[in-house]
Amino acid sequence: MTIVKPRVLRRRDEVAIVAPSGAPPYDDDIQAGVSFLESLGLRVHIGESVKKSRGYIGRNRDLRARDLNRQFADRRIRAIFCLVGGFSAFEILELIDYPRIARNPKILMGFSDNTSLLNAIHRKTGLVTFMGENILWGLSEGRQASREFVTRALMEVRPAGIPPGAIAAWRDAPPRSGRTVAGNLWSTVWLRGTPWEPVWRDRIYFWEDVGENVDDLNSALWHLRLGGGFGRLRGMVVGHLEGIEEQKFGVTVKGVTLRATDVEKWPVIKVESFGHHIPSQVIPIGVKCRVGGGTVSLEESGVTG
Repeated sequence: MTIVKPRVLRRRDEVAIVAPSGAPPYDDDIQAGVSFLESLGLRVHIGESVKKSRGYIGRNRDLRARDLNRQFADRRIRAIFCLVGGFSAFEILELIDYPRIARNPKILMGFSDNTSLLNAIHRKTGLVTFMGENILWGLSEGRQASREFVTRALMEVRPAGIPPGAIAAWRDAPPRSGRTVAGNLWSTVWLRGTPWEPVWRDRIYFWEDVGENVDDLNSALWHLRLGGGFGRLRGMVVGHLEGIEEQKFGVTVKGVTLRATDVEKWPVIKVESFGHHIPSQVIPIGVKCRVGGGTVSLEESGVTG
């Protein structure tokens, strides 16, 4: 796969907000996110998928896909931000114009359910996409650290380096290098066995989740293992697990993670630098990364000058 980086975002660039997953009617909160982007000197356009189709599931697939395709085709638009997560971004994967995206590489950032979209586009085009805060319940919430992460990841050409905050080696091992693959755990599981499945070979898998229990995480991890994904990875980084019980019947999240990856023996690192409802670092999908020796480091920027 040829890796393609989008151009770094600059002041006075035009950007768009789209809603490929959910679109709840919270206009005031949306405006808070818009105001943040405008404070960076960006000119913001609101896509028709935000304006004309509200809800989480059962929304117009053609409208959502058309909006995304149009924003990629519009040469004035330099970056596309997802509005919010939900449960239905995967519904539009077969309607996306991937050749058009390949001809017009630009920044695409989203989180939660939208990570199915990020991985599908990276798989089909090689474009580096960005797992980072959505506009609503993300950048609109005013978490200063999140806004700083976005500014650094999209407007500066320098590697992110070691994630901030607590780092724990769930399984230490000699350092390994690979490229990043990242997403909400269940959003990547849903793509298993489809043409849009994430790239696993020689990758380091960053994942997080929200509101699940130990049983659910165990099932998801074993689904990926039995599908062969783990045998191709070089390491794993587990992010913040919002609202997830730490253990059930004496079995811990750490325990099920290590058991599901006990054949490969590559490093597993736990961090608190990305995930739901916390200041979340931006993880570019497709950049060089190094993990092991008790730490993890993003060694390459996701954008080019």
